[in-house]
Amino acid sequence: MKHFYVGINNFIYKHPFIKSCVHFSSLFCPWMVAIFYSLFLLKIVIESPNGFFYLFSKPMMVLICTALLRIFINRPRPYEKYSIKPIGDKRQSGHSFPSIHASLTLSIALTVIKTGPNMGLLLFALAFTITITRLLTGEHYLTDIIASILIALGIYFIS
Repeated sequence: MKHFYVGINNFIYKHPFIKSCVHFSSLFCPWMVAIFYSLFLLKIVIESPNGFFYLFSKPMMVLICTALLRIFINRPRPYEKYSIKPIGDKRQSGHSFPSIHASLTLSIALTVIKTGPNMGLLLFALAFTITITRLLTGEHYLTDIIASILIALGIYFIS
């Protein structure tokens, strides 16, 4: 995996436009998910208050499950382990496994798509972008992302 992250990091730093796009996406997309999801929840509360619990509970369960796993596992991030230059400013240490960004955005997209297919598709596109940028920025390993996807799918289909 070291060669993957070092290679990606070197490629991104050699291409300033790609670096800017990855950095912008990593900052912008999570905010867009939060804004669209909040507005969608507000719409649901106004139209049918009973739907709010469904749309809120599954992502909340995913968030709690993912956060607890991160606390107990406390895996170092790829940019810590491989000493690569971070893309962006804000850096945390540890708590790499699993990715809260990937699991939560996928969970939100899965729950929203039943009620609002158009919004759900937009949220899936944002979730995909977030997942890819988490890998490209060296924030998460591929196994972090896969585990996050499995957590989101598992909670979605079980509950």
